[in-house]
Amino acid sequence: MTPPHDESARLPSSTAEAWVAHAALLDAYERAVDAGNDGSRHGEVLEQIEAGCALDRAGRVLLCEALVEYLADAPLRDRAAGRTLLRRTREDVTSTSRRV
Repeated sequence: MTPPHDESARLPSSTAEAWVAHAALLDAYERAVDAGNDGSRHGEVLEQIEAGCALDRAGRVLLCEALVEYLADAPLRDRAAGRTLLRRTREDVTSTSRRV
C-alpha cells in the first residue's frame, strides 16, 4: 500500500533558500500592489515560510511564479540558491499534480 501523500511541503530547506524565497515573494507582493492588485496571498505565503510552516500546492505554485520573476534579474548571490529552490519546488508541484 502506498503511504498517504502530504499535500504540503516544507520549502525552502536552507537559510540561503529562505532568503531568496523572502526576496522573491516580497518582490512579487510589491509588483502586485504597484499594479493595483491584492498582494495578500504573497504575504501569506511569505509568513508561512518565515514561520517554518508547510506550503500547500497553491502556495508552492505562487512561490514558483515569484521565483521565476525574481531570478530573471536577481543579484548574483541569490541565483544558485534560487535555482535550486525553483527546481525542487517545480518538481514537487509536478509530482503532486500527477498523484491527484
